[in-house]
Amino acid sequence: MLIAGLACLLVVAVCLACFLFFLIRRDLSPNIAFAKIKNRLKNHPPTLLPGFADAPYRVLSNQSPHHRPTLVNLQTSEGTGQACHPDVTYIEQGFGPAGWRYWMVCTPYAYGNFVQENPEIFASHDGVHWTIPDGVKNPLIPSPQGIWDHNSDPDMFFLNGKLWLYYRETRPISEPPENRIYLTTSVDGVVWTSPAEVLVARGEQALLMSPAVIHHNRAFRMWTVEKQKDEFHLVWRESTDGFKWSAPLQCTVLGLAERQPWHLDVISEDDRLSALLVTLTKIGDWRLHYAYSTDDGNTWNVDPFLLEPAYEFEAGFQYRATLLKIGSNPHTYQIWYSAANRREMFSIAYQAMVRENGTLKPVADFADQDPRRSLART
Repeated sequence: MLIAGLACLLVVAVCLACFLFFLIRRDLSPNIAFAKIKNRLKNHPPTLLPGFADAPYRVLSNQSPHHRPTLVNLQTSEGTGQACHPDVTYIEQGFGPAGWRYWMVCTPYAYGNFVQENPEIFASHDGVHWTIPDGVKNPLIPSPQGIWDHNSDPDMFFLNGKLWLYYRETRPISEPPENRIYLTTSVDGVVWTSPAEVLVARGEQALLMSPAVIHHNRAFRMWTVEKQKDEFHLVWRESTDGFKWSAPLQCTVLGLAERQPWHLDVISEDDRLSALLVTLTKIGDWRLHYAYSTDDGNTWNVDPFLLEPAYEFEAGFQYRATLLKIGSNPHTYQIWYSAANRREMFSIAYQAMVRENGTLKPVADFADQDPRRSLART
């Protein structure tokens, strides 16, 4: 009798183990799994399965979202399609073998695994549908040798007939910890020069985080986020050639209250510099803001939160974003921002924006009015 009972318990344990393996393998909650089994046993069509908590466009509240982004589909080199830290540049005359107008650099970041970070290149004719250009081998840069070392935080722009790509190499367990900024360029988006080291910083407080580089008033300017006395600060440097940089000067950042800068992207406009700035509190809580400067990036005025998280794909947090200026009457923009759900599954989303009274607001896509997008369809 005892043996028979133990055998039954063993069978039950094996069945439970198999069921748990099935749930993990299929990434299902028990609620959904039981609903699927029940629907299979019915003779009529199944009802909508409950609790799709990780469906990307699941709305987080009963209120209608103010923004309606499009998630972009990227073929990242490690196979998950999860990516973050996008930076997009537009080349009106087209660039590369197929004359792509939009070029994006980003990094794989599946479930927040920083070891997979490394710049990867994609191209597009409309800013929404992206592909790997023929001849490009992602990731562009070989991973560093150390098991914790990684490349991250790419920033790219077009100047003098070539793409300029800056990125950050982090060596967190070297003694002391090191961060380095490298530059690589390309005249066709396919073949890239050997990376040249342009900045190096050592120590716990020296981060060189999220370099944002523009060519403005015949000079290069770079903004990075650094750490001082356990607080994050925005600094800027200047260069005449993009290789040799001045000592950093701290920026004045207005409007953040209890939040601190984390990542940013900067563009030059006729009357200002504009930025998308990621901020955080001491416990995390990354959010996006629009910021602008009228004194060449020394002082930044930061708006309230740019977008309220409205969908499951951004329920965890919103992360580094990039923007392009489309038109000036009205001031219209295209933005791409990275975000994560509560399981840190990363996505990149596209959204059209308009500037009204100094503030960026989401709008319906203006593809029919935008000559860039209409050209892409011809």
